[in-house]
Amino acid sequence: MSSKWIWPFELMEKLGEGGMGVVYRGRYVGNNRIVAVKILPDDVAANENLVARFDREIEILKQLKHPHIVNCFGGVCESKQRFYAMELVEGGTLADHLQKRGRFTWDYVIEYGLQMCSALDYAHQRGVIHRDIKPGNFLLTKSGQIKLSDFGLATMIAAARITRAGKTAGTFQYMAPEQIQGKPPLSNRTDLYALGCVFFELLTGRPPFEAENPAAVLHMHLKELPPRVITFCRDCPPELDQLIADLLEKNPDNRPESASVVAQRLDGILRPSRMGIDPFGHTAHDVVTPVAAASSTHDGDGEVVNAELSTLHRRLLYLAWNTSIILLVFTAVLWRQSSYWHQQAESWEKAWISAAYGTDYTLQLAALGELGRHGPLGPAAESTVAGGLSSTQPPVRVAALQAMERQPGTLRKYMPQVLKMHQQDENDAVRAQAEKTHDALKKVSSGGVWGMISTSFLVLIIAGIMAAPWLIIEKPWLRRWKSRPRPLVPAPSSARHLRSAP
Repeated sequence: MSSKWIWPFELMEKLGEGGMGVVYRGRYVGNNRIVAVKILPDDVAANENLVARFDREIEILKQLKHPHIVNCFGGVCESKQRFYAMELVEGGTLADHLQKRGRFTWDYVIEYGLQMCSALDYAHQRGVIHRDIKPGNFLLTKSGQIKLSDFGLATMIAAARITRAGKTAGTFQYMAPEQIQGKPPLSNRTDLYALGCVFFELLTGRPPFEAENPAAVLHMHLKELPPRVITFCRDCPPELDQLIADLLEKNPDNRPESASVVAQRLDGILRPSRMGIDPFGHTAHDVVTPVAAASSTHDGDGEVVNAELSTLHRRLLYLAWNTSIILLVFTAVLWRQSSYWHQQAESWEKAWISAAYGTDYTLQLAALGELGRHGPLGPAAESTVAGGLSSTQPPVRVAALQAMERQPGTLRKYMPQVLKMHQQDENDAVRAQAEKTHDALKKVSSGGVWGMISTSFLVLIIAGIMAAPWLIIEKPWLRRWKSRPRPLVPAPSSARHLRSAP
């Protein structure tokens, strides 16, 4: 491992470490794909039970291909080093997000719960019991998609290989009573109990049972009734509160039959809120908003007065906005050109052009140098610099070429003449300088990196300004924000009912 390679993967930084392995970010040399590589450490590999559990995890993951289960690409045993590669999920775990946010609103919990149930139902139908359902084993993609991971404790119902070793293994805050007692066989309802604990924690920010030590928590799972979610989360729909209570039943037979049944109940809670009905039975028509009131007013003829701008008005605004932008850009270009002629030509250009055409050899060199140092050049200055190329004095030709090298943007049209000097001039210094100048002119003629960047930046600015009326008038961002799922506040009668709930 000192070489940071475990063929065919190049190992990068460590992503996490636990009792069942170390996870690295890895690069597959076959196609440079970035994956997660889980490795069983050498000290853990000495434990036969843990090795068997690791091998079983590989075997199970290779059988499970589902959008809400981490995809496994295969495992290898190389020189007693066990590892496998899986897809890299970089959005963090649900436990990480819970720690940052404190708790989730009930609608988010239902959305996540539907994805969790989809993954569990797929695994359960194939005889796989996860046995370690917890927020830390649900990964989130950057787009918010749930991925179930870590099947190290999973068992195959049809052919369980490890029966006694670690039969009570799991995370104590989420273990079902039958799992704590080690009563075989475990079933899909064992995972559903843990799922109820996860729902409870996501809604309240704490697991259903808390104590000073794990033994006390395990005893509470076995003997005590769990608290109701609604006592901690007053905006939780009663149906969701009852579903979690059913999932946390001590007797597995009293829990929902399957993850698909849980998903149906979750969808039944969420569907009315999408249709404008809150979980407490009140429709959206019971509430009259100011916008609705404004749009329902009538004029003298009895016609509805539209509170929004008409389509014609919007089109006129778009036309006026775009016309003003075009005029603004055109005015800016004219202003730049006029300011150039007034500020540059009048201040220094005339003086140096006059000196460049004089008979003083020293002043000619100085004038060409100054013309190259200041820019952009006007037509008269361009012709002066170009005239220096035909001078009989090699130093003057060199000075003219140097001026062109400093001003390639305005003098690139002389590139053929410069190339000819590089190939045919009798003076070595002139030929060398002509080569450098030709390279500079060639870069500008091909566009140049800065030219492309500045052009792209200008296009983005203009596009943003032209899109502004649509964003301001149509308000698509506001519509998306208003249509986002939000917890609905119960009516006063429901609130009184909640206060009296156990």
